[in-house]
Amino acid sequence: MKIANPIYDTAFKYLMQNDRIAKKVLSTLLECEILELTIEQQEIVVVDESRGLKLYRLDFSATIVDETGKPQKVLIELQKSKLPTNALRFRTYLGTAYAKREMVVNEMGVEEIRIYPIISIYILGYNVVDIPYLAINIDNKITNTVTKEEVEVTSDFVDLLTHKTRIIQIRRLSKERRTRLERFLMLFNQTWITSERVTLELQEVPEEFSDVAKYLKGAMEDDIFRSRLRAEEEVDAIFRTQEAELAAAWQQAQQAKQEKQRIAEELKKAEAQTRLVKEQIEEAEAQRNLAKEQAKEAEAQRNLAKEQAKEAEAQRNLAKEQAKEAEAQRNLAKEQAEEAKQKQISAQIQFAKYLLQDGKSISEVVQITGLDETIVSGLQ
Repeated sequence: MKIANPIYDTAFKYLMQNDRIAKKVLSTLLECEILELTIEQQEIVVVDESRGLKLYRLDFSATIVDETGKPQKVLIELQKSKLPTNALRFRTYLGTAYAKREMVVNEMGVEEIRIYPIISIYILGYNVVDIPYLAINIDNKITNTVTKEEVEVTSDFVDLLTHKTRIIQIRRLSKERRTRLERFLMLFNQTWITSERVTLELQEVPEEFSDVAKYLKGAMEDDIFRSRLRAEEEVDAIFRTQEAELAAAWQQAQQAKQEKQRIAEELKKAEAQTRLVKEQIEEAEAQRNLAKEQAKEAEAQRNLAKEQAKEAEAQRNLAKEQAKEAEAQRNLAKEQAEEAKQKQISAQIQFAKYLLQDGKSISEVVQITGLDETIVSGLQ
């Protein structure tokens, strides 16, 4: 059986406009009997116009049978998104539900403002990475803060200031059909999607939801409905293309960032090498100064005692040899310093080329790298 794909807003809106089916769908999602149901508001909200992101939102006023078997009036806030969006988008519209109130006449015949508990339902056409389940329920649990024990409390104060939540991830539907919810979500099974994407070719139709499947099948016989559904898919296709382009641009930016970091690391290494050579030069200079002091001391010893002239001469010759060695070390250090300087200049030139390619002006590159303007000009 080929049906309209209810993950699309157009098809889901069509589905929920049927009061009987809407009641059946919500009773399945909430796992409770719904006695009365009224649509308060439905809209498709654009949450990111530049990216084409939308949320489908439905508000219901309902009377359900609660866990104790008693009728309870609640507000149901249903939001659906088939494309990934920030959780804050959903939160924005939750505040509207909390602000809702109703004027009623109580048992004494006096008008009073009444507010009702809220149940939120989020139907997602994508997977939330850190929620690895098809569906989860977040129910109110009350704990004694002192003893840490869960306690039973029946209070409007609690019920009206907290709310229950159902989160359903359509794409996490497994092959198993253990529950009524799983059987219902077969009508959303995206593994049965056709080439035109807006329809599903059901390989299996759960008997208890055959009426829903037939209702979605009948929608595809309406030319206007099909046109709207395909128009929605065209917008989604544009979004998917834009997302792919954004991902590619982000990847390029990351590669450029990594290259910039690599060049910066090379500059750091060159600077470290320069500091090392500088330390070697200072050490050689200190050795030369030491040799000079030793030469002076030898000269003083020679003048002091002629009888020690030979010994002093030997010491002087030794000092000269040490001076030569120090000179050789200084020359070596100078060569190493020059080599390090050339490496640093080479790294600066590479960095300058990168900056020029990145759109920096010659003056900006000169200021950043410290190179001479004529050198930078010659790199263009």
